[in-house]
Amino acid sequence: MIRKMVRLALWGVTGKRREIIEELHRLGVLHLEQGGLREGTESDRLNMLRLLRGKVLGLIESLGWDGWAALSEESIDYAEKLLSALPPEELAPEIERSLEEFGKRLAALLDEKTAAEDLLLRAKKAKDILCHFSAFFRREDTEDSGTAMLWLIPQNTVQQALGALHGAFSARGEPWGGRHHFVPDEKDALGVLALKVPQGLEEEAWEILSRWKALPLQLPSFCSGVATENFLPAVEEKIEELTGRIGALSGDLRRTSEEWGPRLAALFLFIDARTEQAAVEAGLDLSADTFTLHGWLPEDALDSTMSALKGRFGGDVLIQWRYPGEKEWSNVPTSLKNSSLCAPFELFLKLLRPPAYSGVDPTAAVALFFPFFSGCMIGDMGYGVLILLLSLRLKKAKRPLLRDIGSILIAVSLWSVVWGAAWGEFFGDAGHRLFHLEPLWLERSVSVLPVVVFTVALGAAHVFFGLLLGIYQGIRNRHRHVWMEKAGNLVVLLALVAGLTALRGKLPGGIFTVPLSLLVIGLALLIRGGGIGGIIETLGSIGNIISYVRIAAIGLSSAILAIVASKFLDVFGLSVFGIFLALMIHLLNFVLAIGGSGLHSARLHYVEFFSKFYSGTGKEYIPFQRRSGSSWKKHS
Repeated sequence: MIRKMVRLALWGVTGKRREIIEELHRLGVLHLEQGGLREGTESDRLNMLRLLRGKVLGLIESLGWDGWAALSEESIDYAEKLLSALPPEELAPEIERSLEEFGKRLAALLDEKTAAEDLLLRAKKAKDILCHFSAFFRREDTEDSGTAMLWLIPQNTVQQALGALHGAFSARGEPWGGRHHFVPDEKDALGVLALKVPQGLEEEAWEILSRWKALPLQLPSFCSGVATENFLPAVEEKIEELTGRIGALSGDLRRTSEEWGPRLAALFLFIDARTEQAAVEAGLDLSADTFTLHGWLPEDALDSTMSALKGRFGGDVLIQWRYPGEKEWSNVPTSLKNSSLCAPFELFLKLLRPPAYSGVDPTAAVALFFPFFSGCMIGDMGYGVLILLLSLRLKKAKRPLLRDIGSILIAVSLWSVVWGAAWGEFFGDAGHRLFHLEPLWLERSVSVLPVVVFTVALGAAHVFFGLLLGIYQGIRNRHRHVWMEKAGNLVVLLALVAGLTALRGKLPGGIFTVPLSLLVIGLALLIRGGGIGGIIETLGSIGNIISYVRIAAIGLSSAILAIVASKFLDVFGLSVFGIFLALMIHLLNFVLAIGGSGLHSARLHYVEFFSKFYSGTGKEYIPFQRRSGSSWKKHS
């Protein structure tokens, strides 16, 4: 349901403003309503806190730590208690010094690791090249003591360069055979040329190769002073050394992240809280003696909030509150509060803007219909038990999102078992084969038409309920055109249902005047409330109702696929291959059952149901409180 809100105004003594703001932040229920910072109000404290918050976040990202969801409240409270003990004037400088020291140590580790990784990459590239020339260098070393050279040269000029070099060697009476080896690069227009140049020909060879656009290949610096035949062993030794060093550095960084990540995260949340408090303080309506704060507070938190403030500050605060008037409803933030059974289904509303404060919270309806529809589509007791086991595992997860999904799946699993009993399905027809399971109602894989009629009737009831909520919402908000349009839509649909029933002879012929009268009344309300658009809306509602046939269609496909799995055992018997195929079909069907039923059930709510009443024009309720978990990412 949507919580009732009150407008709260607080006046406090200027000298106590920081303590009062901290207490409001600790209570975490007031939705503050303040303008932005006034020009010139940003204090040095606020700017320093923002700078520190950015530095801490930068260090967390440098560590690669992302354990926000697992961050315990105890560690956050401990950090807050420890840091709050510091005098306010020493807090920011002390944190700044600690961050500076830790940042230097972390930067040294990261820089060393980056340099080692860069050198390792260059060493591996050098090894790839030298592997092609190891035999060449060994052979040349035994025959001649000339200078070894490696050059990058375009493949389209290498022959001309080799011809010029051949001529230069011949002019000096030097042998040419075995003096060069060229390896083209298949992915590039360049290639690598290895050359053994006799003493005295180095400058001429350099000039010839430069003329044909060749560039000397620079090996890593650790190869300097190494004999030609030892290039490759030296590179391989360096690669092994660098790999070990990088592994050691990665281990150090991982341990540093595990140790300091949670501490820095707790520090970030502490500084973030102080930053938010300082920003509120900078935006106060302030005079020499007093300041004022305005905001919205849930009615059920009013007594505890006033007691806490009065108990701590006594006469230093004055609090007044009132209920919002109808003209203010559009400005009131929407806060939802549902029972523990329904609260997980608020997840579906998080994909939309909040409902208007004067609107309707559909969470309870979603909690009823979503698992009902999904269970009807799955409709298998065996799958229901598997979903229940999966949901119990998710309920133990650390992330609240996964726990909510687990709660939703529990409801889906229970309805799957119920509908499985109604359809007589346990892993398809395995229940009937093993222990003669019979349906309590009908077998949907055989009685297709009754199931289709049932799902259409189910859709009509769901759409009618949505229209009733729309009528209630229109009357409450005094939007006459809204409730008249919804009422006309409902009456016309009822008239069509009554007319179809009469045509099938289920009612006496004389009663046909009732649906005709309803049709006339409904059309009049439609035209009066929504004009031509209202008539179009009614046609859309008819399509919405027919859309619920998907419940029968998806359920039928799931039932048939489960039966197909059993057929493989009929064909291949209780062989390994037959059992394997049956299990794979059931696994595929299980995944499709969960995904398909969830997706289509959600679609029926978002499109067919919500469109009849839901107005996502509300303001999000953002209480002034400490952010924890991953919620810091949303507002930072």
